[in-house]
Amino acid sequence: MTALRASLFPLVLVTFAHAFAQAPLQPAASDVDKMLRQAREEIRSFEAAGGKKSDPNHPVGKWVLALWAFREKSPGTPEAAKATSEAVHLLIHADRFQEAQARADQVASGDAAWPGLSQVLFEAASIQKNFTYFFQKRRSVLPNAPDPKVQAAIQLSLGRGWRAQTDDAKAKAAFQAAIELARESPSGRQAEAELYDLLHLGPGQPAPEFSTTAVNGSHISLTGYRGKPLVLVFWSTG
Repeated sequence: MTALRASLFPLVLVTFAHAFAQAPLQPAASDVDKMLRQAREEIRSFEAAGGKKSDPNHPVGKWVLALWAFREKSPGTPEAAKATSEAVHLLIHADRFQEAQARADQVASGDAAWPGLSQVLFEAASIQKNFTYFFQKRRSVLPNAPDPKVQAAIQLSLGRGWRAQTDDAKAKAAFQAAIELARESPSGRQAEAELYDLLHLGPGQPAPEFSTTAVNGSHISLTGYRGKPLVLVFWSTG
């Protein structure tokens, strides 16, 4: 029995080493991620203790300055882009909309932060139910953005803004522009999905055709239920 255990021990070590080598390495948290985690924890503790968003000592001010300093120290990097958009994001969640707009106005049209910043400013417009600054800023940034992927991100946010304003024609044009600019980018793919939703899944539009096999083995299709009340329930085990 002892000899058997001894012979298996190297095999166990080799198997473990192979599994360890094949396991995907978890990326280390970036400096910006660490700053954001600390900022959110401090802000949450401050507000849980009764601190008001209007308090001059609210920690959001300190963390926005820290993120902006990182941006200026590492210009043009993905981390600087994230620091920029997240600094504005923190201001928005502190209801400091004018300060958020002032920060956004400091970001050049060609800055890599605009894909993230566009979505952050869309969120601000949605919270305020006021899209005036949102549309003005997009129109000024878009013509001067040299990167098609950045332009696609701006067009995606424009489409969302027009859709929020129930202007489906302008939303459709913006989504199509994003797709044409950078179809394979994250913004292009998202624009394609939202354009499909706009054109085919809106209220009053015919549902997309589909067919499937029922649990009893019979074949069913949506066309067989035209003119009849139908309830579809979508669920997943994933």
